[in-house]
Amino acid sequence: MKRIKKINFLSTFIPFIGLVLSILLNPLYSQEINRQNQNLIFCFVGDTGSVTEVQSVVAKSLSNSDCNFVWHTGDIIYPSGISSSEDPRLRTNFLDPFKEVFNKKIPFILTLGNHDYKQHPAAYLKVAQSNPLIIHPNNYFTKSYGGVCFFALDTTVYDKLYLFYKRKVQINWLISKMDSLKKDCKLSISVGHHPLFSSGDRKKGTPQLVKFLNKYVFGVVDLYISGHNHVLADEGERDGTVQLISGTGSLPGGSSKNELKGRFNKEIPGYLRISLHVKNQEIIAEYQFIASKSKQILWSNSKKGEGIRK
Repeated sequence: MKRIKKINFLSTFIPFIGLVLSILLNPLYSQEINRQNQNLIFCFVGDTGSVTEVQSVVAKSLSNSDCNFVWHTGDIIYPSGISSSEDPRLRTNFLDPFKEVFNKKIPFILTLGNHDYKQHPAAYLKVAQSNPLIIHPNNYFTKSYGGVCFFALDTTVYDKLYLFYKRKVQINWLISKMDSLKKDCKLSISVGHHPLFSSGDRKKGTPQLVKFLNKYVFGVVDLYISGHNHVLADEGERDGTVQLISGTGSLPGGSSKNELKGRFNKEIPGYLRISLHVKNQEIIAEYQFIASKSKQILWSNSKKGEGIRK
């Protein structure tokens, strides 16, 4: 009788241990995404570099949002970036306008734009080193949160001919990082400053930028997020990659006069909000474009993660 009880106990307890271990070791159930059943929320804002009323409205809305992270899509400081980490424009055009975001301890992730390259782009590295809430370890880098992998890209080197010597190094880095993260990446997001195409006033990038994005981003990742065009836009899906634009942080831009079917494109102060959550063991990115002044949801859609596809 004692032996039978022992066998029954083990047959009950061992599967239970296996179930617990499978949940703990599965990246889909990481603390970052499903911490206390809450979603992980990233907000994307771009082209905030001018001190304007629009910038103030956008900054205030971000400070009152539910964002866990704010990600800048580039053109942080107009008209020509900063000359050093002590440049007064750093405070007047970025740190002070977004003071309430920093006061709430919301991390600010930076991607550089073409205007940030006009003086000393490396100064942003020093800015991040001295401020724990600013994340910018390099001009291109990766961040992973559970099964979600981000690739921050330096697209300006493909937009400007004089930076041609930096292109191959980033390509080799990107190939290596995607290979190493492919196994655990369930939803993939690339962030750069320049869009591949747009229904706004900037129809497409330079030939080298188009070649780079078509080969290494589109058809590879789930979402590509950019700024540069001063609009909020869902440009639809190309080769399985959804392109989203968030660039209305301070200056007017060029929205499409004839809105295309199935696409969203508005010239209105606001930001892109992406909520990441797990559903049926898949990671879903639910995205919304938010008007900063009215707090209205202008557009919403979702994308199921497929990871890194090449």
